[in-house]
Amino acid sequence: MMLRRQDGALLLMVALLLATLAALAFGIHRAGSAELRSINDDYEGRAAAYLAEAGVAAARWSGQVGACVTRPVGPIVLGGGSVTVDIKKEDIIDVTATATVNGAVRTLTRTGLALYDLKQTERVDMSDATTDTTIVQPSAGPQDKEQSLRLVYGQSHILMDWNLDAIDDNVLVVSATLNLVPTTISGVVRQVAAYRVTTPWDKGATWIKARPGSNWNGGAYTGAVLASAGVGSVAVNWDLTGLFDGWASKRLLPNGVLLRLVNEGQAVAFYSREVPFASLRPLLQIVRAKAC
Repeated sequence: MMLRRQDGALLLMVALLLATLAALAFGIHRAGSAELRSINDDYEGRAAAYLAEAGVAAARWSGQVGACVTRPVGPIVLGGGSVTVDIKKEDIIDVTATATVNGAVRTLTRTGLALYDLKQTERVDMSDATTDTTIVQPSAGPQDKEQSLRLVYGQSHILMDWNLDAIDDNVLVVSATLNLVPTTISGVVRQVAAYRVTTPWDKGATWIKARPGSNWNGGAYTGAVLASAGVGSVAVNWDLTGLFDGWASKRLLPNGVLLRLVNEGQAVAFYSREVPFASLRPLLQIVRAKAC
C-alpha cells in the first residue's frame, strides 16, 4: 500500500511538472506570436512607406521622360503590395501616393516637385569658363599662367573652377564630365582623386593662401572622394555629375574641385587652359535638362 502511495505521489509531481512546462510553453508561444505580429506589422508599414516613396518617384520620372506630360499612376502591383498615385498641376506637381501592403496603408504627399524635360536634353561645353592652377609646397607663387597642371604626391595639388551661368535654377544636370590630357606618355597608371573644395579661392591661390586674407594648408576640401581615375598615357575623365547637380540646386557652395594623387611616390602633369592648342586644354562638358 505504501508503494502505491509513493507511486501516486510521484505521478502527481510529474503531472504538475508537465502542466507547468506546458503553461510556460504556451506563454512563450503567445508572447512570441505577439512579438512576431508586431514585427510583421512594422515590416508591412515600412514596406508600404517605401512603396509610397517609389510611387512619388515613378510619377515624377514619368512626367520627365514623357515630355512634361503627367498623369495618375496605378494601381501598380509591386513587392507584395500596390501603390496608386494622384497628380495635380503640370510643370510643378503635387503628388499623393497611397500604398498598401497586406493591409498596412501609408499615404505620402509631396508638393511643389519640379519637373525637367529629359526628352530635350542639351550638351554644353563649359571649357572656356575654366579657371585652373597648381598649388605647390613649399609655397611657390601663383601658377595660374603655366601651361601645365602638375601633381606630385604630398607636394602639389590642382585647383579647378568654372563659371556656372550655364546651370542656373531652371536646369537639372544630367551629367558632368571633366577631361584632362597628360603631358607625357607613361606605362605607369597613377590614381588621381577629385574632391569638393570647401573654401572660396582665386587664381592667385598658393599652397598656404586661398585668396587675400584667407589662409589654408594645401587646400581645403572634403574627405569624401567625388571621383577617381587612373591616369596613363591618354586623356582621362572624372564624373562630376553629383557635384554639378549640387551646385545647380544650390545644395552645395560652388568653390571648385581639387585634384590630388592617391599613392605616394608618384607624379603626373596635365595640360592647362593656357596651352595654345585647344584640343589639349581641360574639357568640361555637361548635359542639362531644362525645367518643364
